[in-house]
Amino acid sequence: MRMASVCVLVLITPIALASPWQSAPQNHAARDRWVATLASKKISLTFQHLPIAQALQAISQKTGVSIQGLWLDTPVGCTGIDPAITINLEMKDMWALEILEMIVRQANDSTQSDCRWQTTIGGIEVGPKSRLLRAGALERRAYSVTDLGFKAPNFQAPAMQSGGASGGATTPPFTPSQNDARYQKFKLLIQSTVESDVWVESSGGPCTITVFDDKLIVIAPDFVHRAIAQSQIVPTNIHPTNKPTR
Repeated sequence: MRMASVCVLVLITPIALASPWQSAPQNHAARDRWVATLASKKISLTFQHLPIAQALQAISQKTGVSIQGLWLDTPVGCTGIDPAITINLEMKDMWALEILEMIVRQANDSTQSDCRWQTTIGGIEVGPKSRLLRAGALERRAYSVTDLGFKAPNFQAPAMQSGGASGGATTPPFTPSQNDARYQKFKLLIQSTVESDVWVESSGGPCTITVFDDKLIVIAPDFVHRAIAQSQIVPTNIHPTNKPTR
């Protein structure tokens, strides 16, 4: 018996391609709570030549948020914060997040590495950007830019028809080529003003921005995504979806 051959055509639509970007990692809510706790809890601390590891531990004990340092030569040969750095601060009734930022700035002043903090699966980590930019920390987030640079539609006067009916026509706010140029401008603006040394196109770093439909797909660690939000290039009412790249 001869079997009839069947050809099946499978279409991959943009919706199917976009679906992975619409699911957030399971720990995203917990990570938001950690930052919210640091930003909403006032604490009082006095540090006089206190090793930075103990200073971070003090904030952790006061807030219940795990804060870990990425230390020099831990593991052996790795860049990191010198644990011998000491912190001098006297703060009363100050937001815990502000104190953390001050400690990071003092670490910057005492080391040759540019330090930042970011959220991870286990809590908050503090360290040089070179460690925070590791492949395992990169996350893919989709930023919708539909509402950016809004242009009013061009309403045309309705034409009278013989049957007495009339209809009005509108033209799209932007042509496809205008949209592409607009998104490229947003992309270049982010790359030139937000952590400009981390982008693959401008400095050979590991972070990328890709335009897909009406979204900017950004692959970067948490501290870069946070800097994008703080830059207000993307409206604050737009919440990016998240997904680890690993």
